[in-house]
Amino acid sequence: MHELVPIVSMVGRHNSGKTTLLTQVIPYLKRAGCKTAVIKHAAHGLNIENRSDSDRLYNSGADLVYASSPGMSLVYRRYDHEEELETIYSQVSPDYDLVICEGFKKAAVPKVEVLRAEISTKPMDLENVIARVADFNCEGDLPTFLLNQHEEVARFIISTFKPEDLY
Repeated sequence: MHELVPIVSMVGRHNSGKTTLLTQVIPYLKRAGCKTAVIKHAAHGLNIENRSDSDRLYNSGADLVYASSPGMSLVYRRYDHEEELETIYSQVSPDYDLVICEGFKKAAVPKVEVLRAEISTKPMDLENVIARVADFNCEGDLPTFLLNQHEEVARFIISTFKPEDLY
């Protein structure tokens, strides 16, 4: 049996900057030696734009497309239901040091809330929020970071979930 891999979810309102933040934090995690898996919740569905043969095969109606190449694979799979985070986590976690979710606001996992003033300055009413990242000074008892503090956010994640192995 494998040891449980730490999981944290980046949550926030639509267009709050979750993906942008993750694309800037992940390189710091990688440099620190943290092998990271990302699970993205696409609450409004996925948009596959027919840019590759795999996309075209999936859009033609295939129930499963497994695209494999040297160094990378991609899986497209149809479901008649939305997979639960726990199911997805169990499939990916054994091979990684850390699993970061984007979304899954209702999941019972630690969360980092991302806020942007132009969207809303009011934090959401969520359980398990361990930190906030915002483009404004955010008051409260939780650790807070500015949106441009990518390395500091990465260090917080590492110190919270894998302090003995990294940096």
